[in-house]
Amino acid sequence: MRVARYLCELAGGAVSRRERRLLAAAIVLGLAARIAYVLATRHYALAGDEVEYDSEGWLIAQGHFFYTYLPYGILTHGAWKPPGYPLWIGMWYALAGHHPLVVRLAQVPFGAITIALSWILARRLFGVRVATAAAFVVALYPLAFQYEELLYSESLATPLTIVVIIAIFTGPPTRRRAIVCGLLLGVSLLVRSSDVFLLAGVLVAWGLAVGWRRGIGLTALCTLVAALVVAPWTVRNEVVLHGFVPVAIDDAALYGTFNAQSAHDPTYPYAWRDVPTGYADLFNPKHPLSELELHSKLLHRSFAYIDAHPTSLLGAFFWNGLSRLWDVRRRSRALNEVSFEGRSRLLTNVGLDIYDVLLPLALIGLWRARRRRALVLGVLAIALGASIVFTSDSGTRYRAPLEPLIAVLACAGALGARAPSRPA
Repeated sequence: MRVARYLCELAGGAVSRRERRLLAAAIVLGLAARIAYVLATRHYALAGDEVEYDSEGWLIAQGHFFYTYLPYGILTHGAWKPPGYPLWIGMWYALAGHHPLVVRLAQVPFGAITIALSWILARRLFGVRVATAAAFVVALYPLAFQYEELLYSESLATPLTIVVIIAIFTGPPTRRRAIVCGLLLGVSLLVRSSDVFLLAGVLVAWGLAVGWRRGIGLTALCTLVAALVVAPWTVRNEVVLHGFVPVAIDDAALYGTFNAQSAHDPTYPYAWRDVPTGYADLFNPKHPLSELELHSKLLHRSFAYIDAHPTSLLGAFFWNGLSRLWDVRRRSRALNEVSFEGRSRLLTNVGLDIYDVLLPLALIGLWRARRRRALVLGVLAIALGASIVFTSDSGTRYRAPLEPLIAVLACAGALGARAPSRPA
């Protein structure tokens, strides 16, 4: 009874037995699909960022908290990645040994959480029919779970992102909501620092909902609370690395995009490169730099290139922030990322087929909700914020935490639902 009552509170009203059964069915299907995916890909080698997450997690399990071998193969304190996901992996490695499959299976329940949260978001924004449809779409849509069962931070970041989106759009902006949203966002940033783009949605949605003066104040409060959540990790970085690193040094990824080799590539313009032409000296293991020195030099060269070629900002925004992030490109280009990230090519292809249907339906869903300016413009602000943040490096993976939102909006568009004047 307590669970049912709490579910009603989160869903914004009484939940019928039929709704609960349908939600349970969606969760069961979703978990079955995720378990099957893990078992079918259990022999896949770690690839992309999985390698670093695995390394940091195993070091944590051995007692070397937040150490890394990057980039010179020397064991040292680091802040290459936000701490949340390596800590999660390290916990499981400490309990079960160095077995990535155990971690992947342990992440399966996050799929149930993601499905339930998507149902709550859809129900509060668009009603029962859309919520039920969204739960089944998120349960079986490959791009909504493809990273959940791999060693990627999106397994934790996706449900956290949906929770923040629920906090932004499903109730009137108040100080309490701003504090709660800030707490959630702070935790999210410690898992995936790029989630800072969600603040664009906070500002626009709340500014339109309660007026810009109060909306800006509540956004500032939300930002302050998020900063306080992140602050202990920032202090750790100051003490250990002897420099100001709020979460991670991943902003230095600019160097891999803003360089002559990437900009002039005729096939993959502005695609990220780990060691572009002319950068070998910075990554020479015979002359290692401290993490802060490397970070500073990489940013300096990136900004120097941008200063000399200001149009590169527009080029990178188009190719990364739009084409790659939202997959408005040739299918073969999107599938080229699969092997680099250790994903299933077949599942990715099916997922992109479904995405090609969901994206236009999501735009229709936004159009049908146009009377809810705070919702529509807030979602568009989040999309634009993501495009700007991922201008430095992008691809299908970077959109993963937003896939449930796309599914919710697509179901609203397909079922002809209109958002009420106020959320439930």
